[in-house]
Amino acid sequence: MAEAYYAKGITFQELGQYQEAIKNFDTAIQYNPNDADFYMSKGIVLKELGQHQEAIKNFDTAIRYRPDDAEAYVNKGISLDELGQYQEAIKNYDIAIKYKPDFAVAYHAKGNALKNLEKLLEAIENYDQAIRYRPNYADAYNSKGAALCTLKQYQEAIENFDLAIKYKPDVSYTYNNKGIALNELGRHQEAMESYNLAIKYDPDNVYAYQLANELAKKIKKSNLRIITD
Repeated sequence: MAEAYYAKGITFQELGQYQEAIKNFDTAIQYNPNDADFYMSKGIVLKELGQHQEAIKNFDTAIRYRPDDAEAYVNKGISLDELGQYQEAIKNYDIAIKYKPDFAVAYHAKGNALKNLEKLLEAIENYDQAIRYRPNYADAYNSKGAALCTLKQYQEAIENFDLAIKYKPDVSYTYNNKGIALNELGRHQEAMESYNLAIKYDPDNVYAYQLANELAKKIKKSNLRIITD
């Protein structure tokens, strides 16, 4: 009986009907309160809903029943990240890595927490580890590129954004980031092309419109200056 409710919950989760998913996971837990998967799935749904404290409680219960579950530690860490508890998040990522040393997602998440703490070189080391274990990991290339941008290493950042685009070509915000780096290098036309691609892949990407408008004004001002000179 518990498994039937759990399966139903997973279906609702996949459909984005999170409240219905939670109801079914709760019923599954009533029938079998010792199954780590039930708490894990409920925690993931709560995390998606932004209910991070409740999510953490469920991840903790999952860990109690399955103490070596690397995925539970990563999910708990991501919720802690969202609450701004970066050091605590890193501790959980480290435990995940202890149990699963080739867990690319754990290194990527740890890199993000370190970036939030402005430990950019350590963040990049972790992104590199994520890429080492998953060479086609688009999100890790994008995150590494963003860290390199902060360090003003724009050319290397662009190389990483290009790899992110190679492996996941339809992610709008990667083009935002690439455009910003190109703009910093004075490659305005290429930057505008990137912003336009960002808008193509997500017409609701407000930031891309802002970046494109600012750049258009900058180019217009530059052209006027050339004419008046």
